[in-house]
Amino acid sequence: MANSVTVEHTQLTAFVRKVLLRCGLDEPAATTATEVICYADIHGFTTHGTNALAGIYAPRLRAGSIRPDAQPKVVVETRTTAVIDGDNGLGAVTMVAAVDLAMAKARELGLGMVTVRNSSHFGSAGYYASRVAADGLIGIVMSNCGAQGVVPPLGGVKRLLGTNPLSAAVPVSHGAPFVLDMSATAVATGKIRAAQREGRPVPEGWLVSPDGAPTTDPNAYFDGHADVAWLGGTAQTGGAKGYGLALLVDLLCGPLAGAAYGPRPQALTETEPAEDVNIGQVALVIDPVAFGVADTFPTETRALLDTVSSSPAAPGQRVTYPGAPEAERAALSHTEGIRLPDHVAVQLVRLGAELDVAVPAALAEAGPA
Repeated sequence: MANSVTVEHTQLTAFVRKVLLRCGLDEPAATTATEVICYADIHGFTTHGTNALAGIYAPRLRAGSIRPDAQPKVVVETRTTAVIDGDNGLGAVTMVAAVDLAMAKARELGLGMVTVRNSSHFGSAGYYASRVAADGLIGIVMSNCGAQGVVPPLGGVKRLLGTNPLSAAVPVSHGAPFVLDMSATAVATGKIRAAQREGRPVPEGWLVSPDGAPTTDPNAYFDGHADVAWLGGTAQTGGAKGYGLALLVDLLCGPLAGAAYGPRPQALTETEPAEDVNIGQVALVIDPVAFGVADTFPTETRALLDTVSSSPAAPGQRVTYPGAPEAERAALSHTEGIRLPDHVAVQLVRLGAELDVAVPAALAEAGPA
């Protein structure tokens, strides 16, 4: 981040919590959502933390399109499964409830799966999977984008699917756990928006024109002249893998959860973009104890990951694994402060002024948006 500010992590956490309280959340909900939001910035996912607070959560909570007084509740339940209706509340609060319920079921029966309907944007998927791994369990979480269409199907031109993030985390005996946090597309759209705001091109491979030609102009996506590439790129380079993954997420988070999804028949004739309402989410938790490996699993996973990261590296390269670089970034965030892009800092200063919440002094050092 060439243009950034550094904020002491406890100061940023306190600010986020006060903002959420001013937006109408009660104390427990504000505390939960603050942890989710700040996790993203602490671990370097700066498009999904306070950037989302300023651009999505606070405006929608204040407008009532996300209910600050939502009361998520279980509407269907078996011993190993459940469905939670989020009551159109903040996705972070609803998904933490879903993950914790899935964990409780897994502890009792080996497996627990909870689906969520009527939720909203839940931030960094890695937070929830990491929460599971921290308790010695395996976590898999995913979310669709509700009815919103962000990406066309492979070979198509009509935006029908979301970026559909997915995260999986596996516990280890010590050190950084394996935490995969990804979207089904080559990149999350928030990173394209960040590049547009900063006036810089995006890396080649992020965007593709309808004729298959690549572009590095972020404006092309928002002008409708290019789309986000699927993970794997085009059909010739493996794009069917990302596309198939996105469809799987929509199938599980949409029809299975009883939530909205982008590829609806009516979407083919809609002329206005659909909103990301009634988002669906899934939490799947696995207890290694149920497979008879309680004593060996954490050390074996540590050995596996250590072997990978100790393997010979190509010249100028470093071998690591998903979760390790983010854990390093988190450690720095706690000792040296959280780095935020200038444009995020500027948004937070404005938000603080609107809500009469004092902002950390470091945020005011940011340049103009």
